[in-house]
Amino acid sequence: MALILGLTLPALTRSYQQEQDRAALRQLAGACRLARSQAATQRQRVRLFLDLRTGSYRLERSSRGGELTGMRLGEAHLVWLDNEKRRGYIAFYGDGSSSGGLLTLQDRRGRRHVLEVEIITGKVSFRSG
Repeated sequence: MALILGLTLPALTRSYQQEQDRAALRQLAGACRLARSQAATQRQRVRLFLDLRTGSYRLERSSRGGELTGMRLGEAHLVWLDNEKRRGYIAFYGDGSSSGGLLTLQDRRGRRHVLEVEIITGKVSFRSG
């Protein structure tokens, strides 16, 4: 019994961490899509603020936010509030456009993930590779 547990426990732990990483990435993409939707519905700018030092984000005028725990943040193209402190945002506008943005992340296994927001359409895309 101990042998079986010793062999399966590490695999279960890795699987659990992978699922946590995927959930965090889905939540970030969902927050971007929510910001886009709110901007179009309310016909006003809505920003998603990102703090790359802490790996946290939050939606403007909302308690919705989250953290990208276990992720290493790489390349980022944002509207910078404070470039030194690595804080910025992606803005979505009422006409459907956005400030655009790109964020690359690396999970615990070294897999690269890219979140991209198109300028003209505000479309949020997410790809892993």
